[in-house]
Amino acid sequence: MSASSRIAVLGAGLSGLAAATKLVELGHEVTVYEARDRLGGRVWSETVAGVDRTYVIERGAEFVLDGYTTLREYCSTHGLNLVDTGMSYYIRKPADRPDVTTEAMASLGAQAALNAAAGSGARSVADVLSEVGVTGAAREALEARIEMSTSVRVDQVTAEQTLEHTASFTPGPSWRIGGGNQRLPIAMGEALGNRVRLNHLIEEVTQDDMGVAVTADGESERFDFAVVALPFGILNDRESPLLELPDWKVAALDHVVQGNAAKLHLELVEGPETSAVMSVSDRFWTWTAIAEDGQVAPVLNCFGAEIDHLRDLRIDEGPTEWATRVAQLRPDLPFADKEPVVTAWPFDPLSKGGYTAHGPGFMQEHADALEAPHGRLYFAGEYIDLEFAGLMEGALRTGERAAHAIDLATGS
Repeated sequence: MSASSRIAVLGAGLSGLAAATKLVELGHEVTVYEARDRLGGRVWSETVAGVDRTYVIERGAEFVLDGYTTLREYCSTHGLNLVDTGMSYYIRKPADRPDVTTEAMASLGAQAALNAAAGSGARSVADVLSEVGVTGAAREALEARIEMSTSVRVDQVTAEQTLEHTASFTPGPSWRIGGGNQRLPIAMGEALGNRVRLNHLIEEVTQDDMGVAVTADGESERFDFAVVALPFGILNDRESPLLELPDWKVAALDHVVQGNAAKLHLELVEGPETSAVMSVSDRFWTWTAIAEDGQVAPVLNCFGAEIDHLRDLRIDEGPTEWATRVAQLRPDLPFADKEPVVTAWPFDPLSKGGYTAHGPGFMQEHADALEAPHGRLYFAGEYIDLEFAGLMEGALRTGERAAHAIDLATGS
Protein backbone atom coordinates (compact mmCIF):
# COMPACT_ATOMS: atom_id res chain seq x y z
CA MET A 1 0.00 0.00 0.00
CA SER A 2 1.48 3.33 -1.07
CA ALA A 3 1.69 6.26 1.30
CA SER A 4 -1.33 8.58 1.09
CA SER A 5 -0.75 11.87 -0.72
CA ARG A 6 -2.83 14.97 -1.35
CA ILE A 7 -3.54 15.14 -5.07
CA ALA A 8 -5.34 17.75 -7.15
CA VAL A 9 -7.15 16.64 -10.28
CA LEU A 10 -7.66 19.46 -12.76
CA GLY A 11 -10.81 18.81 -14.75
CA ALA A 12 -13.89 16.63 -14.21
CA GLY A 13 -14.18 15.18 -17.69
CA LEU A 14 -13.79 11.43 -18.10
CA SER A 15 -10.00 11.49 -17.84
CA GLY A 16 -10.00 13.51 -14.64
CA LEU A 17 -12.79 11.46 -13.06
CA ALA A 18 -11.02 8.20 -13.95
CA ALA A 19 -7.81 9.48 -12.38
CA ALA A 20 -9.64 10.63 -9.26
CA THR A 21 -11.53 7.34 -8.95
CA LYS A 22 -8.36 5.25 -9.11
CA LEU A 23 -6.44 7.54 -6.76
CA VAL A 24 -9.18 7.24 -4.14
CA GLU A 25 -9.18 3.46 -4.56
CA LEU A 26 -5.42 3.53 -3.98
CA GLY A 27 -5.90 5.39 -0.71
CA HIS A 28 -5.00 8.97 -1.64
CA GLU A 29 -6.68 12.23 -0.67
CA VAL A 30 -8.13 13.80 -3.80
CA THR A 31 -9.63 17.16 -4.76
CA VAL A 32 -11.15 17.58 -8.22
CA TYR A 33 -11.41 21.08 -9.72
CA GLU A 34 -14.02 21.70 -12.41
CA ALA A 35 -14.76 25.08 -13.98
CA ARG A 36 -18.21 24.11 -15.23
CA ASP A 37 -21.35 23.69 -13.16
CA ARG A 38 -21.65 20.09 -14.34
CA LEU A 39 -19.58 16.94 -14.62
CA GLY A 40 -18.39 15.42 -17.88
CA GLY A 41 -16.70 18.21 -19.81
CA ARG A 42 -17.24 17.41 -23.48
CA VAL A 43 -19.53 14.53 -22.51
CA TRP A 44 -22.82 16.38 -22.17
CA SER A 45 -26.32 14.90 -22.37
CA GLU A 46 -29.56 16.87 -22.31
CA THR A 47 -33.16 15.69 -21.96
CA VAL A 48 -35.52 17.35 -24.42
CA ALA A 49 -39.33 17.43 -24.38
CA GLY A 50 -40.48 16.26 -27.80
CA VAL A 51 -43.85 16.27 -29.54
CA ASP A 52 -45.07 13.11 -27.82
CA ARG A 53 -42.28 12.06 -25.44
CA THR A 54 -38.94 13.12 -24.00
CA TYR A 55 -35.64 12.01 -25.48
CA VAL A 56 -31.96 12.56 -24.80
CA ILE A 57 -29.51 14.34 -27.10
CA GLU A 58 -25.75 14.10 -26.84
CA ARG A 59 -24.28 17.57 -27.21
CA GLY A 60 -20.77 16.14 -26.91
CA ALA A 61 -19.19 12.70 -27.22
CA GLU A 62 -21.72 10.16 -28.44
CA PHE A 63 -20.77 6.74 -29.77
CA VAL A 64 -19.45 3.79 -27.80
CA LEU A 65 -17.49 1.64 -30.23
CA ASP A 66 -15.72 -1.72 -30.35
CA GLY A 67 -12.72 -1.87 -28.05
CA TYR A 68 -14.19 0.40 -25.35
CA THR A 69 -13.37 -2.11 -22.63
CA THR A 70 -12.58 0.47 -19.95
CA LEU A 71 -15.80 2.40 -20.52
CA ARG A 72 -17.78 -0.82 -20.36
CA GLU A 73 -16.15 -1.69 -17.04
CA TYR A 74 -17.12 1.68 -15.56
CA CYS A 75 -20.68 1.28 -16.86
CA SER A 76 -20.89 -2.13 -15.21
CA THR A 77 -19.56 -0.72 -11.93
CA HIS A 78 -22.22 1.99 -11.88
CA GLY A 79 -25.11 -0.13 -13.17
CA LEU A 80 -25.38 1.62 -16.53
CA ASN A 81 -26.58 -0.14 -19.67
CA LEU A 82 -25.43 0.29 -23.25
CA VAL A 83 -28.09 0.71 -25.93
CA ASP A 84 -27.50 -0.44 -29.50
CA THR A 85 -28.30 2.56 -31.71
CA GLY A 86 -29.47 0.35 -34.57
CA MET A 87 -27.19 2.16 -37.02
CA SER A 88 -23.48 2.03 -37.68
CA TYR A 89 -21.16 4.92 -36.91
CA TYR A 90 -18.82 3.54 -39.56
CA ILE A 91 -21.16 3.54 -42.59
CA ARG A 92 -22.70 6.78 -43.91
CA LYS A 93 -24.53 7.30 -47.19
CA PRO A 94 -23.05 10.19 -49.26
CA ALA A 95 -26.36 11.75 -50.31
CA ASP A 96 -24.85 14.46 -52.50
CA ARG A 97 -22.61 11.99 -54.34
CA PRO A 98 -25.23 9.46 -55.53
CA ASP A 99 -22.77 7.62 -57.79
CA VAL A 100 -20.65 6.62 -54.79
CA THR A 101 -22.04 3.69 -52.79
CA THR A 102 -21.32 2.90 -49.16
CA GLU A 103 -19.98 -0.47 -50.33
CA ALA A 104 -17.46 1.22 -52.61
CA MET A 105 -16.41 3.57 -49.81
CA ALA A 106 -15.93 0.65 -47.42
CA SER A 107 -13.84 -1.25 -49.97
CA LEU A 108 -11.62 1.74 -50.75
CA GLY A 109 -11.33 2.60 -47.06
CA ALA A 110 -10.23 -0.94 -46.24
CA GLN A 111 -7.62 -0.81 -49.00
CA ALA A 112 -6.34 2.52 -47.67
CA ALA A 113 -6.12 1.09 -44.16
CA LEU A 114 -4.00 -1.83 -45.40
CA ASN A 115 -1.67 0.53 -47.22
CA ALA A 116 -1.38 2.74 -44.15
CA ALA A 117 -0.49 -0.20 -41.91
CA ALA A 118 2.15 -1.47 -44.32
CA GLY A 119 4.03 1.78 -44.87
CA SER A 120 5.69 4.64 -43.05
CA GLY A 121 3.97 6.23 -40.06
CA ALA A 122 4.93 9.66 -41.36
CA ARG A 123 2.19 9.70 -43.98
CA SER A 124 -1.06 11.60 -43.78
CA VAL A 125 -4.43 10.15 -44.77
CA ALA A 126 -4.26 12.32 -47.90
CA ASP A 127 -0.94 10.69 -48.80
CA VAL A 128 -2.38 7.20 -48.49
CA LEU A 129 -5.50 8.01 -50.52
CA SER A 130 -3.21 9.23 -53.31
CA GLU A 131 -1.14 6.04 -53.10
CA VAL A 132 -4.26 3.93 -53.41
CA GLY A 133 -5.24 5.96 -56.47
CA VAL A 134 -8.62 7.17 -55.27
CA THR A 135 -9.90 10.05 -57.42
CA GLY A 136 -13.05 11.93 -58.34
CA ALA A 137 -16.29 11.64 -56.40
CA ALA A 138 -15.04 8.59 -54.47
CA ARG A 139 -12.03 10.59 -53.24
CA GLU A 140 -14.30 13.46 -52.19
CA ALA A 141 -16.60 11.10 -50.29
CA LEU A 142 -13.73 9.32 -48.53
CA GLU A 143 -12.10 12.60 -47.53
CA ALA A 144 -15.40 13.92 -46.20
CA ARG A 145 -16.07 10.74 -44.22
CA ILE A 146 -12.61 10.84 -42.63
CA GLU A 147 -12.68 14.56 -41.86
CA MET A 148 -16.05 14.14 -40.16
CA SER A 149 -14.55 11.49 -37.91
CA THR A 150 -11.22 13.13 -37.11
CA SER A 151 -12.58 16.74 -37.17
CA VAL A 152 -9.45 17.89 -39.06
CA ARG A 153 -8.37 17.86 -42.71
CA VAL A 154 -7.05 14.63 -44.23
CA ASP A 155 -3.64 16.19 -44.82
CA GLN A 156 -3.35 17.03 -41.11
CA VAL A 157 -3.87 13.58 -39.60
CA THR A 158 -1.72 10.45 -39.40
CA ALA A 159 -2.91 7.61 -41.61
CA GLU A 160 -2.22 4.40 -39.68
CA GLN A 161 -4.14 4.89 -36.44
CA THR A 162 -6.82 7.01 -38.10
CA LEU A 163 -7.84 4.48 -40.72
CA GLU A 164 -7.68 1.60 -38.24
CA HIS A 165 -9.76 3.17 -35.47
CA THR A 166 -11.25 6.67 -35.64
CA ALA A 167 -12.17 6.53 -39.33
CA SER A 168 -12.56 2.80 -39.82
CA PHE A 169 -14.88 1.71 -42.65
CA THR A 170 -15.53 -1.76 -41.26
CA PRO A 171 -19.28 -2.17 -40.57
CA GLY A 172 -20.07 -2.66 -36.92
CA PRO A 173 -22.57 -1.75 -34.22
CA SER A 174 -22.57 1.50 -32.29
CA TRP A 175 -23.83 2.01 -28.76
CA ARG A 176 -24.70 4.81 -26.36
CA ILE A 177 -25.21 4.76 -22.61
CA GLY A 178 -28.88 4.37 -21.84
CA GLY A 179 -30.34 7.66 -20.64
CA GLY A 180 -27.35 9.65 -21.88
CA ASN A 181 -23.56 9.30 -21.89
CA GLN A 182 -23.27 11.93 -19.18
CA ARG A 183 -24.80 9.46 -16.75
CA LEU A 184 -21.33 7.91 -16.49
CA PRO A 185 -19.43 11.04 -15.33
CA ILE A 186 -22.36 11.92 -13.08
CA ALA A 187 -22.19 8.48 -11.45
CA MET A 188 -18.41 8.71 -11.09
CA GLY A 189 -18.75 12.17 -9.53
CA GLU A 190 -21.42 11.00 -7.10
CA ALA A 191 -19.10 8.22 -5.96
CA LEU A 192 -16.36 10.81 -5.35
CA GLY A 193 -18.76 12.94 -3.32
CA ASN A 194 -17.49 16.21 -1.85
CA ARG A 195 -14.06 15.62 -3.33
CA VAL A 196 -15.40 17.33 -6.47
CA ARG A 197 -15.57 21.14 -6.59
CA LEU A 198 -17.76 22.47 -9.38
CA ASN A 199 -17.63 26.11 -10.53
CA HIS A 200 -13.94 26.33 -9.65
CA LEU A 201 -12.11 27.99 -12.52
CA ILE A 202 -8.38 27.29 -12.38
CA GLU A 203 -6.32 30.46 -12.73
CA GLU A 204 -2.77 29.22 -12.19
CA VAL A 205 -0.80 26.07 -11.45
CA THR A 206 2.76 26.25 -10.13
CA GLN A 207 5.12 23.69 -8.62
CA ASP A 208 8.34 23.43 -6.65
CA ASP A 209 10.33 20.61 -5.07
CA MET A 210 7.81 20.31 -2.24
CA GLY A 211 4.53 20.22 -4.13
CA VAL A 212 1.98 21.86 -6.42
CA ALA A 213 0.00 25.05 -5.83
CA VAL A 214 -3.41 25.33 -7.53
CA THR A 215 -5.11 28.72 -7.64
CA ALA A 216 -8.84 28.76 -8.40
CA ASP A 217 -11.29 31.62 -7.88
CA GLY A 218 -8.62 33.68 -6.15
CA GLU A 219 -7.71 31.04 -3.56
CA SER A 220 -4.56 28.92 -3.61
CA GLU A 221 -4.14 25.44 -2.14
CA ARG A 222 -1.12 23.15 -2.02
CA PHE A 223 -0.93 19.47 -2.96
CA ASP A 224 1.73 16.81 -3.26
CA PHE A 225 0.91 16.08 -6.92
CA ALA A 226 -1.58 17.10 -9.58
CA VAL A 227 -3.22 15.37 -12.53
CA VAL A 228 -3.64 17.78 -15.42
CA ALA A 229 -6.79 16.52 -17.14
CA LEU A 230 -7.65 19.73 -18.97
CA PRO A 231 -8.86 19.81 -22.59
CA PHE A 232 -6.07 20.04 -25.14
CA GLY A 233 -7.27 23.48 -26.25
CA ILE A 234 -6.78 24.82 -22.72
CA LEU A 235 -3.47 23.08 -22.06
CA ASN A 236 -2.07 24.16 -25.42
CA ASP A 237 -3.08 27.82 -25.08
CA ARG A 238 0.25 29.57 -25.69
CA GLU A 239 -1.13 33.11 -25.16
CA SER A 240 -2.48 32.66 -21.62
CA PRO A 241 -1.02 29.42 -20.22
CA LEU A 242 -2.25 28.08 -16.90
CA LEU A 243 1.01 26.30 -16.19
CA GLU A 244 4.58 26.31 -17.38
CA LEU A 245 5.55 23.40 -19.62
CA PRO A 246 9.07 22.26 -20.58
CA ASP A 247 10.24 22.42 -24.18
CA TRP A 248 10.04 18.64 -24.66
CA LYS A 249 6.39 18.63 -23.61
CA VAL A 250 5.56 21.55 -25.91
CA ALA A 251 7.31 19.75 -28.78
CA ALA A 252 5.09 16.71 -28.21
CA LEU A 253 1.97 18.90 -28.09
CA ASP A 254 2.93 20.25 -31.51
CA HIS A 255 2.26 16.79 -32.96
CA VAL A 256 -1.39 16.99 -31.86
CA VAL A 257 -3.99 18.70 -34.06
CA GLN A 258 -6.93 20.47 -32.45
CA GLY A 259 -10.24 19.35 -33.93
CA ASN A 260 -13.19 21.72 -34.18
CA ALA A 261 -16.46 19.88 -33.82
CA ALA A 262 -20.06 21.07 -33.62
CA LYS A 263 -23.43 19.37 -33.27
CA LEU A 264 -26.96 20.26 -34.32
CA HIS A 265 -30.18 18.64 -33.16
CA LEU A 266 -33.51 19.06 -34.95
CA GLU A 267 -36.75 17.70 -33.55
CA LEU A 268 -38.93 15.51 -35.76
CA VAL A 269 -42.69 15.14 -35.71
CA GLU A 270 -42.30 11.40 -35.24
CA GLY A 271 -39.57 8.82 -34.88
CA PRO A 272 -38.29 7.64 -38.30
CA GLU A 273 -36.22 4.60 -39.23
CA THR A 274 -32.55 4.53 -38.30
CA SER A 275 -30.25 6.21 -40.80
CA ALA A 276 -26.77 7.64 -41.38
CA VAL A 277 -26.48 10.17 -44.21
CA MET A 278 -23.71 12.67 -44.91
CA SER A 279 -23.13 15.79 -46.96
CA VAL A 280 -19.81 15.51 -48.77
CA SER A 281 -19.74 19.15 -49.84
CA ASP A 282 -20.59 20.62 -46.43
CA ARG A 283 -18.68 18.09 -44.32
CA PHE A 284 -21.44 17.14 -41.91
CA TRP A 285 -23.34 13.93 -41.34
CA THR A 286 -26.76 13.16 -39.92
CA TRP A 287 -28.26 10.15 -38.17
CA THR A 288 -31.34 8.83 -36.46
CA ALA A 289 -30.93 6.18 -33.78
CA ILE A 290 -32.69 3.91 -31.33
CA ALA A 291 -33.06 5.29 -27.80
CA GLU A 292 -33.24 3.59 -24.43
CA ASP A 293 -36.95 2.82 -24.84
CA GLY A 294 -36.24 0.71 -27.92
CA GLN A 295 -37.78 3.22 -30.34
CA VAL A 296 -36.05 5.57 -32.76
CA ALA A 297 -35.94 8.95 -31.07
CA PRO A 298 -37.81 11.79 -32.86
CA VAL A 299 -34.67 13.81 -33.46
CA LEU A 300 -32.14 14.21 -36.25
CA ASN A 301 -28.60 14.34 -34.91
CA CYS A 302 -26.00 16.23 -36.93
CA PHE A 303 -22.24 16.50 -36.58
CA GLY A 304 -20.02 18.93 -38.42
CA ALA A 305 -16.25 19.01 -38.48
CA GLU A 306 -13.23 20.83 -39.95
CA ILE A 307 -13.16 24.49 -39.07
CA ASP A 308 -13.44 26.02 -42.55
CA HIS A 309 -16.64 24.12 -43.29
CA LEU A 310 -18.06 24.97 -39.86
CA ARG A 311 -17.46 28.64 -40.60
CA ASP A 312 -19.28 28.19 -43.90
CA LEU A 313 -22.24 26.81 -41.92
CA ARG A 314 -22.11 30.03 -39.83
CA ILE A 315 -22.32 28.18 -36.54
CA ASP A 316 -20.95 31.27 -34.76
CA GLU A 317 -24.20 33.03 -35.71
CA GLY A 318 -26.54 30.23 -34.62
CA PRO A 319 -28.27 27.20 -36.17
CA THR A 320 -30.16 28.80 -39.07
CA GLU A 321 -27.81 28.21 -42.00
CA TRP A 322 -26.88 24.71 -40.92
CA ALA A 323 -30.51 23.75 -40.31
CA THR A 324 -31.41 24.99 -43.79
CA ARG A 325 -28.77 22.78 -45.40
CA VAL A 326 -29.80 19.81 -43.29
CA ALA A 327 -33.40 20.15 -44.47
CA GLN A 328 -32.15 20.15 -48.07
CA LEU A 329 -30.07 17.03 -47.42
CA ARG A 330 -32.85 15.13 -45.61
CA PRO A 331 -36.18 15.87 -47.38
CA ASP A 332 -37.28 12.40 -46.26
CA LEU A 333 -37.77 13.53 -42.64
CA PRO A 334 -40.75 15.32 -41.02
CA PHE A 335 -39.14 18.23 -39.17
CA ALA A 336 -41.04 19.81 -36.29
CA ASP A 337 -41.49 23.57 -36.08
CA LYS A 338 -39.08 24.01 -33.21
CA GLU A 339 -35.80 25.89 -32.75
CA PRO A 340 -32.80 23.63 -33.42
CA VAL A 341 -30.16 23.12 -30.73
CA VAL A 342 -26.61 23.95 -31.78
CA THR A 343 -23.45 23.15 -29.78
CA ALA A 344 -20.28 24.77 -31.08
CA TRP A 345 -17.21 23.46 -29.24
CA PRO A 346 -14.71 25.77 -31.00
CA PHE A 347 -16.36 28.74 -29.30
CA ASP A 348 -16.58 27.16 -25.84
CA PRO A 349 -14.06 29.05 -23.66
CA LEU A 350 -13.61 26.06 -21.36
CA SER A 351 -12.61 23.68 -24.14
CA LYS A 352 -11.49 25.86 -27.08
CA GLY A 353 -12.23 23.07 -29.51
CA GLY A 354 -13.62 19.58 -29.81
CA TYR A 355 -11.54 16.44 -29.64
CA THR A 356 -8.10 16.01 -31.19
CA ALA A 357 -6.21 14.04 -33.81
CA HIS A 358 -2.58 13.06 -34.17
CA GLY A 359 -0.57 14.61 -36.98
CA PRO A 360 1.44 12.70 -39.60
CA GLY A 361 4.55 11.16 -38.06
CA PHE A 362 3.00 10.81 -34.61
CA MET A 363 4.61 7.82 -32.92
CA GLN A 364 4.81 6.09 -29.56
CA GLU A 365 7.61 8.41 -28.47
CA HIS A 366 5.28 11.39 -28.86
CA ALA A 367 2.52 9.65 -26.91
CA ASP A 368 5.06 8.83 -24.19
CA ALA A 369 6.18 12.47 -24.00
CA LEU A 370 2.59 13.71 -23.80
CA GLU A 371 1.89 11.33 -20.93
CA ALA A 372 5.21 11.73 -19.11
CA PRO A 373 5.13 13.73 -15.85
CA HIS A 374 6.70 17.14 -15.58
CA GLY A 375 7.93 17.33 -12.03
CA ARG A 376 4.89 16.73 -9.85
CA LEU A 377 2.43 17.25 -12.69
CA TYR A 378 0.95 14.18 -14.40
CA PHE A 379 -1.13 14.31 -17.58
CA ALA A 380 -4.30 12.64 -18.83
CA GLY A 381 -6.66 13.26 -21.73
CA GLU A 382 -8.00 11.88 -24.99
CA TYR A 383 -5.25 13.66 -26.92
CA ILE A 384 -2.59 11.40 -25.36
CA ASP A 385 -3.69 7.86 -26.12
CA LEU A 386 -2.09 6.39 -29.23
CA GLU A 387 -4.84 3.88 -30.01
CA PHE A 388 -7.94 5.77 -28.86
CA ALA A 389 -7.01 9.39 -29.56
CA GLY A 390 -10.01 11.70 -29.55
CA LEU A 391 -12.30 9.11 -27.96
CA MET A 392 -13.95 8.55 -24.58
CA GLU A 393 -12.03 5.31 -24.16
CA GLY A 394 -8.74 7.15 -24.56
CA ALA A 395 -9.75 9.69 -21.92
CA LEU A 396 -10.58 6.98 -19.38
CA ARG A 397 -7.45 4.91 -20.04
CA THR A 398 -5.06 7.85 -19.70
CA GLY A 399 -6.76 8.95 -16.48
CA GLU A 400 -6.22 5.55 -14.94
CA ARG A 401 -2.60 5.45 -16.08
CA ALA A 402 -1.89 8.86 -14.55
CA ALA A 403 -3.31 7.67 -11.24
CA HIS A 404 -1.17 4.56 -11.18
CA ALA A 405 1.93 6.57 -12.13
CA ILE A 406 1.38 8.95 -9.21
CA ASP A 407 0.76 6.07 -6.85
CA LEU A 408 4.06 4.53 -7.92
CA ALA A 409 5.84 7.86 -7.43
CA THR A 410 4.59 8.20 -3.84
CA GLY A 411 6.47 5.08 -2.74
CA SER A 412 5.29 2.74 0.00
